[in-house]
Amino acid sequence: MNRLEALRTLADMTLALAGASRLDELHGAVLDAIEHITRSGRASVLLFDPDGVMRFKASRGISTGYRAAVEGHTPWVPGQVDAVPLVIADVAQDPGLEPYLATITAEGIAAMAMIPLVAGGGVIGKFMVYFSTPQVLDPIELQLVQTVAAFAAFAIDRQRAVDQVESERGMFVGGPTVVFKWRNQPGWPVDYASPNLVAQFGHAPEDLIRGTTTYSSLVHPDDLDRVGREVEAAVASGQATFEQSYRLRRADGEYRTIYDFTVVGRRGSEVTDFRGYLLDVTDRDASAAALHEAETRLREVQRLESLGLLAGGIAHDFNNLLVGVLGNASLALDELGPDAPVRPLVAAIHTAAQHGADLTRQILAYSGKGKFVIGPVDLSQLVSATQPLLATVIPKTTTVHYDLSPALLRTEADATQIRQVLMNLLTNASDALEGRPGIVTVATRAETLGSDRPTGRDGELVAGEHVVLEVRDHGIGMSEDTVRRVFDPFFTTRPQGRGLGMAAVSGIVRGHRGAIKITSALGRGTTVRLYLPALREAAGVAGEPARPAVPESPGASQRPTSGAPSTVLVVDDEKLIRELAARILSRAGFVVVSVANGKEALDLLAAPNTVDVVLLDLTMPELSGEATLLRIHERWPQLPVVLSSGYSADSSSTTLTLLAAGFIQKPYFPEDLVQSLREAIASFAVS
Repeated sequence: MNRLEALRTLADMTLALAGASRLDELHGAVLDAIEHITRSGRASVLLFDPDGVMRFKASRGISTGYRAAVEGHTPWVPGQVDAVPLVIADVAQDPGLEPYLATITAEGIAAMAMIPLVAGGGVIGKFMVYFSTPQVLDPIELQLVQTVAAFAAFAIDRQRAVDQVESERGMFVGGPTVVFKWRNQPGWPVDYASPNLVAQFGHAPEDLIRGTTTYSSLVHPDDLDRVGREVEAAVASGQATFEQSYRLRRADGEYRTIYDFTVVGRRGSEVTDFRGYLLDVTDRDASAAALHEAETRLREVQRLESLGLLAGGIAHDFNNLLVGVLGNASLALDELGPDAPVRPLVAAIHTAAQHGADLTRQILAYSGKGKFVIGPVDLSQLVSATQPLLATVIPKTTTVHYDLSPALLRTEADATQIRQVLMNLLTNASDALEGRPGIVTVATRAETLGSDRPTGRDGELVAGEHVVLEVRDHGIGMSEDTVRRVFDPFFTTRPQGRGLGMAAVSGIVRGHRGAIKITSALGRGTTVRLYLPALREAAGVAGEPARPAVPESPGASQRPTSGAPSTVLVVDDEKLIRELAARILSRAGFVVVSVANGKEALDLLAAPNTVDVVLLDLTMPELSGEATLLRIHERWPQLPVVLSSGYSADSSSTTLTLLAAGFIQKPYFPEDLVQSLREAIASFAVS
């Protein structure tokens, strides 16, 4: 196979994997690529099941009897990290196949190749390629098959996780049980209270989270000491859970008897927090059905929290992979002339990688780790400024009518994220017209919500001033069941949809402390209203505090002499990313030094050298990026550090981002990386 054919095969497979939404589609794309590379029409995909048995998931050119006879055979174990491909040129000469030799030869197989599928740090399955005559794969074919295996393993692992998330539908808002989390500190400061706290007890979760109202102040004075002693006793005895009953004050002053089930959170021997649920049992002696519902709700909260972490972790790892694909494709396009025969293939890879990056941004938004750059936003001005862009995403048959309130109160929001919400809602409204001419109305207004405020599908609204973004259509509408499920991740009514658009909207709205209300009926259209808390006072964008003058420390110098090239220290545990960053930055005129971990970075900076800026990965084993940044700032406070991560900057602490000179999210374009580092050097040069 020549180089052009190899690139075409990889491009086709990358596009197929990016477009696949089911495991069987992924398996088919993989088998297509293997068949094209090896020119063998006989191949299979096998994966470890949860019980650790290797089982066939897809195959071509082999019989059912053969699969049944050899299923379970594997040279590797689940999670093995040192697996390498096994190419058997002649099955009759391999003693390891002796128990299966009669079955193999009866199937007409004379040679085979076993390629491990590795994801998440270990083996999850394997490819099998079968040949009717003794032979081996040539080096190019073997390398291509291994490349396909790497892409396929990640895609299969991701899709399995996606399928798991999809099976965990049934997200809930409302109900009688209130889920909470509070820190093990005096006064029991609250980190989280579920939105239905308003409906059940009349208190806004934000008031408890901000400390405006303390939890201990809500407990009946006659019960407070006893409750505190019971908590202390549970902690001292090492209990994992405990139960309590006491009286809790509602917002209207009435005390209600509640049942409190609490899980003790520990980090090593330290008790860090408590989480659990509250159930009002004043009007009932706590029936078994109610308790069962409360326990189920708590398990759902814990499961969804875990799935959110899983989704965020997958997106982070995928972003790391995309750095190499997107970065190298960008560099290749710069090198190739406009008439180069492989340019369309490289461009296709570049486009597919960009689609992958878009997908991970949606997953990060759903997991709560999307990028939020908060500032005062006027919704009317934002919609007006976005009109030209909106016109490009809807068909000519759709007319958009804008009803925007002038002098609208501002809200604290990320303009880019709200713009994405608007585009998603407008696209859905246009699709609901099913190609027929029609009108979609986009409106903004202010509303003051009182005790009769509406309850949103995605969050509970608190009383007070809000700004509203409304998108209204007269399309096909939705059934009650569809309305209930519209924000569930991976639920879609579109044949080609992925079901992540409205799930991402849900995550964005939660991150803005807002809520969504949907009104719809079949044949009567849909109205979606987004409520965001209004700023009571005009707010300016706070500037960064001036950096204090500090004495230079020995080791890393602050700036080279005038005219000398700047030196970048790249710190990342991924070799692929270090090498790519070095290529990008060297081409831009930087001197590049790279190390694989935080300890090596600190050792290098402590030695005599001239380092002008550090590109630091946040997620590294042993010494984390956060710990490394803190030590760099302590010893070399005038050395600019640009953080990099597959997560967004908002996943990091405020202190961390304030210490950094910049942040760039993976995957990044070469020009963005160069610009970030130059801006960091320039900002410190004038500080």
